[in-house]
This record gives sequence, C-alpha cells and structure tokens, in this order.
Amino acid sequence: METKDFNLLGIIALVGAIIMIVGVFLDWLTFDFIIKGSSYNGLDIFNDSDLDYKFVPIVSLVCGIIALCLMILPTFMNNDKFEKINNILGIVTLILSAVVIICGILFYTQSSNGVSLTDVYDIKIGFWLVLIGAIITLVGGLMPIVKNKFM
Repeated sequence: METKDFNLLGIIALVGAIIMIVGVFLDWLTFDFIIKGSSYNGLDIFNDSDLDYKFVPIVSLVCGIIALCLMILPTFMNNDKFEKINNILGIVTLILSAVVIICGILFYTQSSNGVSLTDVYDIKIGFWLVLIGAIITLVGGLMPIVKNKFM
C-alpha cells in the first residue's frame, strides 16, 4: 500500500467513532438530589430510565460502530478506483454523526413538566465524549469527499 492510497485525514473519523463508542459506556448522568452519587452510564439510561430521549445512548453506539466500519475503506484504500464508493461512505458517515449530534442536543435540552434535565442531573463525561466524538466523526466523514474533490 502506498502513502498516496492512505488517507491520513480519515483517521480523524475513525478516532471520532471510537470516542463515540467509548463514551456510551462511561457515566452520562449523576443524580445528586436525594441520593448522593447515583451515576448512570449510557446503557443504564437506555435500560432503566424514564427519560424521553433514553434511546440516545444506543443510537450513539450503533452509529459509532457503523461509522467505524464505514470509514475503514476510505482511510486505507483512497485511490481513484474507490473514489465514488469512498465519497458515498463519507456521506453516510457524515449523516450518522449528524444524527448523533442532533439526538445528543435533544437529550441535553429535554425537559419534563417544566423541569430540565440539567436541573435534576449533572451531565458527565460520557455524554460529552459521545457528542465530541460525533463532531469529530462528522469532520472526518467530510475528509474523503474533500480529498477526492480538491487534492
């Protein structure tokens, strides 16, 4: 494999997808209202919570895994033969990461009976890693398209 076939910029999307996946398993929320230190990771929220957007962690996990798989080809086989498929895979990755970002914003801004999520819970590192990983993946999903159009 030659260096010109290797897309260094595609590594950005791979790293973002890994960060997104890891963030699901870390703490998302801490409930410090009555019981001190009750923490919930992404899977706890999906399985045991009554939040409106409790599906966000599983969407993040699935989109992160799919984005990770999709960005392998554009990263390691970025030559003229694969230009069209790499552009398609980049667009799909871009869409998946945009879905995670939108769902993350909806999760963060949700409220129930006039009480917002941040009034009751402290938002922890897992949520922020998922959001940052999705943003990095979004930028990385653009890279195969940008490289094939302008380089």
